[in-house]
Amino acid sequence: MQSKSILLLANRQATTLVFPLLEDLQTAPLISPTAGSGNHAHWILGHLVFSEGRYIEMMKGVANPCEALQEKFGGGSRPDPNAVNYPAYENLLSQLHSMDEEFMSWLEGVSETELNQALDGIPPQFELYFGTWRHMFLMRALHWMNHRGQLADCRRAAGRPPLMV
Repeated sequence: MQSKSILLLANRQATTLVFPLLEDLQTAPLISPTAGSGNHAHWILGHLVFSEGRYIEMMKGVANPCEALQEKFGGGSRPDPNAVNYPAYENLLSQLHSMDEEFMSWLEGVSETELNQALDGIPPQFELYFGTWRHMFLMRALHWMNHRGQLADCRRAAGRPPLMV
């Protein structure tokens, strides 16, 4: 099996596991996973959208199409417990679905050779994680799964049963 097949599988599984939690938390987007702190679903959703734009920036060498979200959801930002001035949850969720579809179509069309391309604009100290397109596609899946755990904790804090047992 070539690495592209594994990258497709990992990214499909990650999004398939994350989207149901994001959709379920539309009615409880500001529930923190722990008392008064932690990443709530609205922040995680905005952060994933911003990050998708960041991946486009690094791979295509263009400006992040989601740069306007940097202050609220980018690196170094903190969840606002009241989501003051956040874009609507439904709009972010729709945007993330669209971006994921585009991203997966792009990955499906990439060759094994193209996966070896170096990325542009890698933040300092992140070269190990984002050196090539192959690394970035893997880190995307891992990033989604990291936030899946936080979303599961938000659901638990909201008193909801597990979606998967």
